[in-house]
Amino acid sequence: MEKEKDFLNSEYYENRELSWLKFNQRVLNEARDKSIPLLERLKFVSITSSNLDEFFMVRVASLKDMVHAGYKKKDIAGMTAQEQLDAINKDTRALVELQYSTYNRSLLPPMKI
Repeated sequence: MEKEKDFLNSEYYENRELSWLKFNQRVLNEARDKSIPLLERLKFVSITSSNLDEFFMVRVASLKDMVHAGYKKKDIAGMTAQEQLDAINKDTRALVELQYSTYNRSLLPPMKI
């Protein structure tokens, strides 16, 4: 007989902010796909950039407000606001690095001098 699962356990959930960053990683991967026409790839980079701006203005700002207010309650994935900010910092740095490398190396044709 299968053991009953406790769906209140945080191991069954992913943090919504980190999930959002993973979604944008998938959008950015479309920009890296050389089988997609160049203008479409550039649009994917632009979408990722715009999404990231809004993410910081709304979601990260809310988390910072929670930290400054001393809010210690964990989310459904078991992370405090500060833990979320730390993870977002790490994941965003990787995403932005990939975004820049996509734009600089993949989208632009080689310059002729």
